[in-house]
Formats: sequence, structure tokens, C-alpha cells
Amino acid sequence: MLDPRSCKRLIVYGGSFDPPHRGHVELPFQAVQAAGADGVLYVPAGHPPHKISGPVAEAHHRLQMLRLALSDRHDAAISTYELETPGKGYTVDTLEHLRRELGDSVELRLLIGADMAAMFDQWHRPDRVVELAEPLVMVRRPYNLSEIAAKLGDERWVSRIVPVPAIDISSTQIRQAISQDRWDDPALTGNVHPRVLAYIRDHNLYRRLNPSFDLSDSQ
Repeated sequence: MLDPRSCKRLIVYGGSFDPPHRGHVELPFQAVQAAGADGVLYVPAGHPPHKISGPVAEAHHRLQMLRLALSDRHDAAISTYELETPGKGYTVDTLEHLRRELGDSVELRLLIGADMAAMFDQWHRPDRVVELAEPLVMVRRPYNLSEIAAKLGDERWVSRIVPVPAIDISSTQIRQAISQDRWDDPALTGNVHPRVLAYIRDHNLYRRLNPSFDLSDSQ
């Protein structure tokens, strides 16, 4: 895997990865090319403060699945900081940690979705986030970054756009297919790494989803 300390420019990409799918693996590297970066540092979330309910799979399972999903990539690394930090952390805390760990020679760019960009002014210490890692925004339908920039009152967001192709899949759909034993569903076979699927089956993950659990995430 990639050594983040050897990079001149590094994309930081967080998420629950519950489980990781093709969009998680392919789309960030569109940003790598657009930004002239050396690779992607994945940051699996502990308990994201913007979500009422936490991830379905336990942290060690999500970490191992992410490792399996990225096993074929030489330009990716994983930070376990948020998984190892108790309580609800903020992105700015993670970026402060990465800056201390990597030093000042590595330029960080924070990769987020258009939905997160639209509410960026509500983030904890957004100005400091930009200082530490200027955002890159993955935009796909139905989001329009010009509208988002107008909402935030800052046209600099237009220059932060990274157009990405639409990948019509979410972790929610994958979990639902698994819970219904639809192992031949293209949502699984076409979007989840075979090693990840094997791990899910071996560890009986997502088989008994709690109906009251919030499955509204699209990550």
C-alpha cells in the first residue's frame, strides 16, 4: 500500500464503508487524476457526528473489508485514527491529527460529496478545515456545484469541482440485498469486490438488519 508520508499531494477520503463498494474504490481516483495527487488516504469513520445512528458492521469488520477492497491498489492507504478515537469526532480533528503525523510537506485535499459541500457552512470549524485540506467535491446528478456555491456564498467552490460518473449503487442497497439472501443480485456481484463478499458471508454480516435502523445513508 501507499506510504502517505512519501506523497507530495494526498487525497483524504472518509466514510463508513459499510460495506465498501465500487464507487468507494473507483471514484476517489478520479479526484487523484484531477488534482494531480499521488494517492488516496481512506479514513473509515468511527461514529460520524452528522449521523444519528452509527455504522451497521463493527469497526474491525469495516476495516478488514476496506483492506480487501483496496488490496489491488498500490496508490491507497488507510488511516485508523477515527476508528481508534472514542466518541464522536469531527473532520477538523482528523485533519489536525494527519497534519501532525505527516508534517507540512504533504499537501492534503479533502474529498467530499456534493451533499456534504452543500452543508459545509454547518461543519465544525469549516475555515480551519479549508486551511488544513482544501476540499475537492465529487459532483454527479442531481447536484449542481454552481447552485451549491451560490448557497454558500463563495464562488471558490466552483474551482473545487471534480466531475465523476454516476455509479448507481449505495451501501444501503448492498446491505438490503445481503439481508434478503440475494447473492446473485448485480448490486452485489457487479459492485462489491469478491474478497469483500466472501468476508461478508464468512462473518455473517448484514444478515439480520434491525428494521428500525436508519438505512438512509448513500455512502
